[in-house]
Amino acid sequence: MHRRSLVLISLLLALAVPLSASQFIEMPFDRIARESSLIVRGSVENTFSAWDDAHEVIFTYATIRVSRYFGEATGPDTLVVREVGGTVDGYTQEAIGFPMVRRGENVVLMLAKWDDSADYRIHAFNQGKFLVQNRAGIEVLVSDPVHQGEARLAAPAPFRPQADAVQADGPSLTMSEFESMVEQARAAEPLRPFMQRQ
Repeated sequence: MHRRSLVLISLLLALAVPLSASQFIEMPFDRIARESSLIVRGSVENTFSAWDDAHEVIFTYATIRVSRYFGEATGPDTLVVREVGGTVDGYTQEAIGFPMVRRGENVVLMLAKWDDSADYRIHAFNQGKFLVQNRAGIEVLVSDPVHQGEARLAAPAPFRPQADAVQADGPSLTMSEFESMVEQARAAEPLRPFMQRQ
């Protein structure tokens, strides 16, 4: 299998990612919430990868079965999210730091549209993606620890994070806390700090 990391990420970003989202800088939650076209809760039903029309970049497409919209927006029961990176015919491209979308995940996604199409992408890289977990009968949101390429570049194989590597007692938000934060952000109110659950 051929593997290729997109080390020249700046070229890819210049071609494929909106300028406002093309920086790996931590963004405040309220800004991400305000800039997101849609904020949805759902499950990843299917994924597939394909080359772009120029056969230069591989994208992964994920079908999201939406069970809830946050904020004032509503939409269809199913959305397609397109992210940079994937594998086609044994050839893999990874966009360092970009989110991964995996079949079967239960997620909350903060989505924006790509500049060049009506397709949706996860806004602000992994900051716009949360995994839904059940802790003692309460649904909570946690950050996804898995980013494209980082595990392979940063750590030896035995220490790479796995898709299920979210700590069972790590920081989280309840669904109602998240909803309140989204409402505050969209109303341009200062965010009230919530306790991070341990």
